[in-house]
Amino acid sequence: MIEAEQQLLALGDQALPILESLLAGDARNRFGVAYRTLGLPLRCALEVARRLGPVAKPLERYLRDELKSGDPVAAMALGSLGKLEEASVIELAAVLQDENWDLSLESASALLRCGAAHHSAVLKAMNESQRARDSMTRATKP
Repeated sequence: MIEAEQQLLALGDQALPILESLLAGDARNRFGVAYRTLGLPLRCALEVARRLGPVAKPLERYLRDELKSGDPVAAMALGSLGKLEEASVIELAAVLQDENWDLSLESASALLRCGAAHHSAVLKAMNESQRARDSMTRATKP
């Protein structure tokens, strides 16, 4: 998978249609199974999107979908986009309260990196949940 990630990264923005096909579930193997259901290819796509940073902005809705399924790498990828859509900020704020520390901390980091730490959804989550407060506090420490 490392070789595949490197090849996709080398393509830069030309990798976006490939990544979108994989994230949307359109890319399938010879048996008709969507690569995204096989685990490792999905992880590869998320890692590539994370490393592409703002170039991966067109994939934001797919990254948000993976965040909803509980994937911390999706939170990392969203955090690398630089600026987030309102829906992404709201989803990241929602998972600040998740019991999975990796997910809540990566979501807090993404919100901080994208300048959304003071968004009303984040403040609401922090007011309602000690976990959200702890996640945001831990993410701000170097």
